[in-house]
Amino acid sequence: MKKTKTILLPLGVLLGVLCIALYASGWFQSYRLTATLIALGISLIVFITTLVMERKRLHQAQRRMDDVFSENSEIASKLVNQVAIPCALIENDGKIAWRNDTMQKIFTEPDLCGVQPHFDFSAPLVATPMELAGNVYQVMSVPVHRETDDRSMLFQYWLDRTEAAHYQRLFEEQMPYVALIYIDNYEELSADVQFHRTSVFSEVERLIADLVKEIDGVYRRYENGRFFVVFEAQHLPQLERARFPLLEQAHNLDTGTSMLVSLSIAVGASDRIARADESARQAMELALGRGGDQAVIKKGGGYVFYGGRRQMEAMQSRVKMRLFSKALHQLFDNAGDVFIVGHSRPDMDCIGSALGVATCAKHAGSRAYIVLGEQNSMIEHAMELIRDNNTFNSMIITPEHAERIMRPTSVLVVVDTQRVGSLIAPKLLELAGRVVVIDHHRRGADHIDNPTLHFLEARASSTSELVTELLQYFDANIRPPALVCGTLLAGITIDTKHFAFNVGSRTFEAAGYLRKNGAETSMVKQMFQDDMESFGDVATTVRSAEILSGGVALASVGEEMNNAPLIAAKSADELIGIKGIEAAFVLGRDGESISVSGRSLGNINVQLICERLGGGGHLTMAGAQLTNMELDEAEAHVRTAIEHYMQEVQNTL
Repeated sequence: MKKTKTILLPLGVLLGVLCIALYASGWFQSYRLTATLIALGISLIVFITTLVMERKRLHQAQRRMDDVFSENSEIASKLVNQVAIPCALIENDGKIAWRNDTMQKIFTEPDLCGVQPHFDFSAPLVATPMELAGNVYQVMSVPVHRETDDRSMLFQYWLDRTEAAHYQRLFEEQMPYVALIYIDNYEELSADVQFHRTSVFSEVERLIADLVKEIDGVYRRYENGRFFVVFEAQHLPQLERARFPLLEQAHNLDTGTSMLVSLSIAVGASDRIARADESARQAMELALGRGGDQAVIKKGGGYVFYGGRRQMEAMQSRVKMRLFSKALHQLFDNAGDVFIVGHSRPDMDCIGSALGVATCAKHAGSRAYIVLGEQNSMIEHAMELIRDNNTFNSMIITPEHAERIMRPTSVLVVVDTQRVGSLIAPKLLELAGRVVVIDHHRRGADHIDNPTLHFLEARASSTSELVTELLQYFDANIRPPALVCGTLLAGITIDTKHFAFNVGSRTFEAAGYLRKNGAETSMVKQMFQDDMESFGDVATTVRSAEILSGGVALASVGEEMNNAPLIAAKSADELIGIKGIEAAFVLGRDGESISVSGRSLGNINVQLICERLGGGGHLTMAGAQLTNMELDEAEAHVRTAIEHYMQEVQNTL
């Protein structure tokens, strides 16, 4: 048939074309008409016959294909109905139009809305986990378009993953987690001759041994009051629910001194023990940077904090500062240029620290630059004094200027902050060849990574106190100018609330050194003077405060008041001086954002509350910036953060 078709079709076409040509040339008039008509008739017959045969062939082929598909469709239908995988056709409203026998055995409801509330008929769906009657399924969905009524359906098949989920759960529960436990005030305790060294260390180890036994772990003790613990992941929720009671148990030990035993606990949660160990070490660095006496868990890229509510004893040992001063001097000797930068909206502690570091850099022979952005009312008086001093006034540059002149050999010193997000000019971190961090705030998760040198002491009263000690150990021949000493003393004064909070013996020693080198108390007082308008605004804000449970005051600076962040800070300071108020939070508009100032007498950790708001600080003084919200909305956020903190405290009692 195929051969006949191959011959007839071209022949018919050829004859038809020939007849047309003969007609067009007038051949009909010259030769016999009968012969021509016969030829034309034969051509038409051949052509029509060819078309009929081709159509018949196609019809037969289609019939054979239909028979094959019909036969296979019945087989496929039987297979789908009897297969061990649950299958179903789902209508747009979630109703089951058809299901196979396996699906009927495990799910008899008329629709899936109870177990699958949402359906997407536009495109194939990704695998979706689902639990049903204790089993775990991986649901696969494929859209099916129906031409008859222009509607779509979903064809679903459920893959049973119950056994796999079981073993996955066992794997996750039995993953080895690493915990590091340090006596973080080991040096301070050991330096006290009254310290009951042997008995205290034995009691600490007993507490750790009891804890490890409770969580079915193992531990090893090594140097200087440090412990290495390995336990299964399934026990971590138990520790979190109890909020690491080991922290408080250590406080109850009799040391023979006025100091308490302070522990830092770091847990690395990862799927490999090497990764867990690395995560635990990173968490421990963060715990110590936050002042110790707390537990830090590193899960993936995030951190979870517990404890840290107690004000720690002031630091005693000066060994770290001596070593840091020597290393910084060597760094400045080879630097050429030293850039000093602080946090946005700098306060007196930030300015005083910057001037002190600039003095050290200048003494080492380096060119010092202090990077400042927009000035604010908190440093207004200090800046007036700096502008009158040609030496230090010439050091002040803008962030844009710093970015243009910074070289790869330059040293960047960050003072009074360690958070990347709070820097005046964060781009300088990328441009500087070496980075130094000096700060007294508790470390946050967004701290500056891998600085060349760092001195972080959360137990210090202020960064100005740390820089004052730096001046003492940097070089015996250094003589800081009176302006530098005055601003440093002002920084210490404001961060200690006029030497009322977070003050140790080293704080007073630093103040004595500054006073000896020219710091005038009258100049410090001048830096804190208020005008009548600001004084009245503070009084109005204090009177408007609402007292929440636990003795926490909450207030907002009026939208019509100028210098709202400054008014907020001063109002918070005034509120904690009122009987019955343990902590205060005052909000004020700061351009497009809302500034939050938190203050505490020490029983409430305002740092932990401000961290919930994206800020930070330390136990008695902290702050935060809230963006994209109105003042009343921001106040509601602060109120919620306070309530959550107070609830957590209540749960641990």
